Amino acid sequence: MKESFGFIRQLALLVLLFCLVAVQAAEIGQVTVRATGGQILQDALEQLVYATIRCKVGGEFSPKVLTEDIAALYGTGHFRDIQTSSETGADGKVQVLFMVVPKKLVTAIEIVGNKAYKDSSLRYLLKQKLEVPADDKIVAADCAAIMEKYRSGGYHGTTVSSNFEDSADGSTCTLTYVIQEAARAKLQGVVFDGNTVFEDSEIKSQLLTKRQWWRYIFRFGNYFNEQLLHYDKKKISDLYATRGYLDFAVEDVELRYDEEQKWVTVVFKFYEGKPYTVGKIAIEGNSRFTAEELLSKTTLASGQVYDSRLESQDITAMRREYEVLGYGELKFIPRHDSDRSTQLVDITYKVVEGTQSRIRDIVIVGNEVTKNKVIQRELAIHADDYTDLSRINLSKQRLQNLDYFESVEMYPIATPVPDLRDLRIELKEKSTGTMSLGAGFSSEDSVMGFLEFTETNFDLGRLFDWPPKGGGQRFRAYLGIGTDVQNVSISFIEPAFLDRNLELSNDLFLNTRFEDDYDERHIGGAVMLSWPIAFRLPGVEQVEFWRLGLGVRIEHIRISDVDDPRWDDDDEHYDYINYCLEDEEGGEFANRLILRLSRDTRDQFRFPTRGSRISLETEFVTSALGSYSNYFRFHAGGIKYVPVVQDFVLKMSLDGWAASHLSGDDIKIFDRYFGGGYGTIRGFKRRDVSPVNYNENPIGGLTMLMASVELIKPVKDFMFVSLFTDIGNTWWDSFDADLGELNMSIGVGVQFKAVPIRLDYGYPVKTSGEYLDGKSGRFHFNIGISY
Repeated sequence: MKESFGFIRQLALLVLLFCLVAVQAAEIGQVTVRATGGQILQDALEQLVYATIRCKVGGEFSPKVLTEDIAALYGTGHFRDIQTSSETGADGKVQVLFMVVPKKLVTAIEIVGNKAYKDSSLRYLLKQKLEVPADDKIVAADCAAIMEKYRSGGYHGTTVSSNFEDSADGSTCTLTYVIQEAARAKLQGVVFDGNTVFEDSEIKSQLLTKRQWWRYIFRFGNYFNEQLLHYDKKKISDLYATRGYLDFAVEDVELRYDEEQKWVTVVFKFYEGKPYTVGKIAIEGNSRFTAEELLSKTTLASGQVYDSRLESQDITAMRREYEVLGYGELKFIPRHDSDRSTQLVDITYKVVEGTQSRIRDIVIVGNEVTKNKVIQRELAIHADDYTDLSRINLSKQRLQNLDYFESVEMYPIATPVPDLRDLRIELKEKSTGTMSLGAGFSSEDSVMGFLEFTETNFDLGRLFDWPPKGGGQRFRAYLGIGTDVQNVSISFIEPAFLDRNLELSNDLFLNTRFEDDYDERHIGGAVMLSWPIAFRLPGVEQVEFWRLGLGVRIEHIRISDVDDPRWDDDDEHYDYINYCLEDEEGGEFANRLILRLSRDTRDQFRFPTRGSRISLETEFVTSALGSYSNYFRFHAGGIKYVPVVQDFVLKMSLDGWAASHLSGDDIKIFDRYFGGGYGTIRGFKRRDVSPVNYNENPIGGLTMLMASVELIKPVKDFMFVSLFTDIGNTWWDSFDADLGELNMSIGVGVQFKAVPIRLDYGYPVKTSGEYLDGKSGRFHFNIGISY
């Protein structure tokens, strides 16, 4: 009996499956499009539906295709609702019905509530067009664009909304942007009432609401934004927590306007309380590590004044113990139990360990141009590694440093297997290529026009598949023509040669400089292969990462149009070097091998605030490569950035150069060293800090030392100001430096962040050599404007 029942059930399932397949495989006999809600479907929209859908009369019916048709119709942007139905007719064919609600055409756009800006200036921002259906995303973007214009103009708190008003027949609508303007006032200043622990300047340095010193000189902008006060109060509370003032509170914020309501002074009123001392420290919820093991990683201890910074550092140290083992869902929550009568605070760290996991797969989305391998080689975490959040964050930082993406998001997501996670990387790409046509001026190179093309995400393999992008290579072509300099160069860098951690750089160049006494032209090319190396200094646990490079440069150098009359033996020039530039005239090959060792720990390449850069380089010019002579050139240099008080940064640099002759002709002028100007000693003209001959023409030296100390201060987000002192000199002979003969200058500088403009003024305070006596201060100006 049971066997018969089982057979019948299987037969019924087979029949049902056959019917479903038959329905799905049935032929489409009719496709109808109808508007719902009493609307009339225009012929153009009806034709749009038929042209978009794949369900056609005579075709095979498929629910999957029907679902895809619905998505495609929504994608046209012309419909706000779509319904479908299907039924089998008497003839066995499927009848498909599309019921659509078309979006209404926008026939008019109005702007109301605006007084600060004219309609025309706001309409310029709008992307929603007339006589097309309203697009919710575009309308929302238009509202955001109007709001941003008001924000940039100081009208903080202004709101923008939109609404639609139907026409009489309901087929069209009027789109209205409604603006509620907020008043604006300039910030007069910020005052604190009740602060005894911190100076006003210390508190102001934490605020977003503040008037910088330069605002008292340049009075444009500086509009008060009341919405920032919430963040400012949190910043001040965080500052007091670093001294143990856990009861601190901003009791009130008073806004004092002038009579005309154009200027406002913000007054913060404080309750400081008293500092707390740390009492007991405990951990709960931990099972992977004991409390003793975790607390051994902390620095905040019982009996110390509470410091929120130390607590944050301790949490990071304890989290690190878990993160390296794959506890990606880990949470550390500090709880404070304070006693005002004793001014003691007990700290309890609540640990939520979560599940230990590994990475199953890495999913990359959003990279329509950049190849997966370019992204993967930047990752510090890979499949089968523990879900280490610190390595995930390091990978995210590396991808951001590529500067290929507007945004980078990385996070682990759950999988059906409890102890496995997929790492999802969401990218939004941005433009990486630039073409610039411009003109510039500098005190070193005079006037120059240039044409430049750069692509930081170049792909040589797609050279004939324009644009050749996505390979993570760097390409630059440059043409510069000026009164003193003419340069043509092409450079190509492959950061992962042979898909290994090898960087291959290639350069071709044709450079000509017109000096006061002669012309110098270089033509050639260079190849450099570099790779990272790691080593540990004796007695130091930390591993140092350096980069070693080996390369060759082939170049022909020609000296021409020399204007340096030969010395007449009857003249008395005994204090100068007996050297005539006419002996340099002509062309020579100066091919060389290059060995380079460098380390870079700066926190950012442009305008760093901490870290250092060290470079050691040796060049061997040899006749074995066809050169005119045999000699070595050496360079050793370093730059150190140290954050000091507030946002000041101290920059210190020291560089030394030397050339040593082995055999053959003497070292030519193009491989000797000159000081003065940017990169050496500001306040002196380029090449002025150099040995001179009897005509007092600079002829360069074989030894040069340069050092600089600079204090840099950012001004808002667009400019840096600095105070500096530069010292150094150049000597004729190899390894023959006399520290008593150093030149020295002091000065001030300004550098802009967004545009390539820099201005320095240096004044010599100590000179070495009669030919430098009487030198006055000198401006060094650089400007380049692309258009």
